[in-house]
Amino acid sequence: MPSHRESIVIGRSLDDVFEYMNDVSKESEWQPQLREAEQIPPGPVEVGTRRRYVSEFMGKRLENVYVITAYEAKSRVVCETTKDAVMDATSDIRWEAVEGGTKVTMALEGKPSGALRFLPTSILEATFEKEVRGALSRLKVILEEDT
Repeated sequence: MPSHRESIVIGRSLDDVFEYMNDVSKESEWQPQLREAEQIPPGPVEVGTRRRYVSEFMGKRLENVYVITAYEAKSRVVCETTKDAVMDATSDIRWEAVEGGTKVTMALEGKPSGALRFLPTSILEATFEKEVRGALSRLKVILEEDT
């Protein structure tokens, strides 16, 4: 199954980084492929919370709903797509306080369905790498400029 995992250290406190990343209304700021994002229901995040995303993936507009399947505030959030998604995907984000800031590790794993299932694994892995690396780089710039 195509996947990519990458980490970055951001020169901000764990509280600051987690608070920013946990706010679904800010996700399109640091995830360039996102066009819309909303949490269902609004309010505190917990296992079972849903997030609806409209994104651009390989030039196509996709709408997916993810369900939070693991939630440890300031430590880890795992989201998985619902059964009607165009890709069975899992996003795993972890936070760790380290010297000089916060280490953020993002992992993205997915198995395409529908027309996307014919894409070669190498293309999907390269796309995942580009998306994860781009998101982490943007996140670092945004949060470190804000200090």
